[in-house]
Amino acid sequence: MSDRGLSEEVAVILYLVPFLGSGAYGIYEWAKGGISIYLPSTVFLTVTRNPYLFIVGSLAVILGMIVEVNSARQADVQEKVKSAASALQSIAVASLVLAFLGAWYSNGLGNISGAVTDFIVGRYSVIFPTLMLLLSYLVTLRIQIDALRDPTIMGIIAMLLVPVAIYEVGKRDTAVGLMVALVLAIIGILLFVLNSEKAPSPKQR
Repeated sequence: MSDRGLSEEVAVILYLVPFLGSGAYGIYEWAKGGISIYLPSTVFLTVTRNPYLFIVGSLAVILGMIVEVNSARQADVQEKVKSAASALQSIAVASLVLAFLGAWYSNGLGNISGAVTDFIVGRYSVIFPTLMLLLSYLVTLRIQIDALRDPTIMGIIAMLLVPVAIYEVGKRDTAVGLMVALVLAIIGILLFVLNSEKAPSPKQR
């Protein structure tokens, strides 16, 4: 298998991480309380309000997008960027549909108002697809296609997730929230430093 083919398969696996992670965690929580005919509303909310799943899923998708773009030849980068943007939009739509179906199923398939309420209260069931659509828009609206190949972008994204970790994870466990935020901050700083070391000086240009 070529490196390009392997990279594309890795990208697909990374794109599936949010769904596989949420599904596995949901089944675990459901089984822990005893499998019932309908998914308990508490399990749905536990999954959709979990900040760890949100952070890991978001980073996996972003990494998958970068892997997909980096796997292309220089002449095909533009098409790969369009493909990555399309993948983000598909992930957003799929996550919205699956989240609403999960909320509907957890409300007995008859309580639409309860399903809508749980869907909104689920928080990340709305935030995650919104983030994916925003990223797809930014990718499509890019000023430089090569920006996706720049580690600085990953650094910025990591830094943007720092307050999310402090607020969301910190609400449950302050120490863990600060630890996750610190790791994200270190990753962001390292990416900035590595990119600045690779950037050619004005004299070299």
